Amino acid sequence: MGLYVRGNRYYFKKQLEGKVYYKALKLKKGQEKLLSARLEQIEEEILAGHFGIPYQQNKQISFIDYAEKYLKSKKYKKSWDRDKQRLFIISGCLGDPLLSFVGKSHIEKLEKFLFARNLKPSTVNRYFEILNNLFRSAIEEKYISENPSKFYQKFVEDGHMRALSKEELKIILSTAKRLQEKPKSYIQSIIYDLIVLALHTGMRLSEIINLKKSYIRDDVIFYPISKTKHKRRVYSQNSKVKVICLNEIASAIVKRAKSRDDYVFSVKWRNPNVVYHVVRKLRSLSGIQDFKFHYLRHTTSTIVASQESLATAKMILYHADLKTTLRYTHPGIEEQKKGVAKIGEYFKDLQGNK
Repeated sequence: MGLYVRGNRYYFKKQLEGKVYYKALKLKKGQEKLLSARLEQIEEEILAGHFGIPYQQNKQISFIDYAEKYLKSKKYKKSWDRDKQRLFIISGCLGDPLLSFVGKSHIEKLEKFLFARNLKPSTVNRYFEILNNLFRSAIEEKYISENPSKFYQKFVEDGHMRALSKEELKIILSTAKRLQEKPKSYIQSIIYDLIVLALHTGMRLSEIINLKKSYIRDDVIFYPISKTKHKRRVYSQNSKVKVICLNEIASAIVKRAKSRDDYVFSVKWRNPNVVYHVVRKLRSLSGIQDFKFHYLRHTTSTIVASQESLATAKMILYHADLKTTLRYTHPGIEEQKKGVAKIGEYFKDLQGNK
């Protein structure tokens, strides 16, 4: 009784109450690492059949075959190329086991493999996010019953974002202007305009590079919700567009942008990563080593909240929740000084002049 080999294939024999069951494991020599999980599955199947217990066997598919199936269903995603590349790297580590055989040992092996490539913890988290989504999809399609990525413990990330100070803004703007005046690439030729437009509107980089002329009427952008990050977040708002007002400076930038099609900017790739090398150049030339393009959105939020109100900042950034706007607002020392000065003025009469 038990495991045996016939030819180069593995089989299993089990006796229960005088009845003998023979099962092909559908594995061959060289696949010994998969035996443990497969034997457990076969035993469950035999026991369920023998005692009349309902048993739903998962459909069988290999990891690579399901990864291809998963990618086909996600063609609409902007990150599709990156997801495909990362799944290819993952398959290079895991090989091509049956999807139902992937377990804790595979997850541990993958984690070591990714760190051996000198990836940052945050990047490793991104790899496992893709894997987690793939497994969740496989569960819905009845290929597996549980998610093996549950064995991965996500690393805590430093999600620090901040607003730029007035002095930092001057440096970034002057550096970007120098690059735009003597550009070595198309992105360098528009980087100053991109930064100024982001500061004056609070728009995300992805929204700016995907902005179309047909969205603009009388210095107001009517951005379709389906084209923004908000497409799954604004179900509570009865709106199909995100309304963005252009001031005089922002409007001038949009009007002078040269493109042959409906897009305002003629970038080759409609992906925020197009500015990656220019942002690195800005860091190097400006000396602001932690500069991120998204800091501009935080800076706009902070300025509007301090000059106008938090509610106005929420409206301009088009946040669904005021709590999100709070995370985008970073009062600096000057704002704090103004705040305590107002407190002093308020209590001055109550305390009397001493």
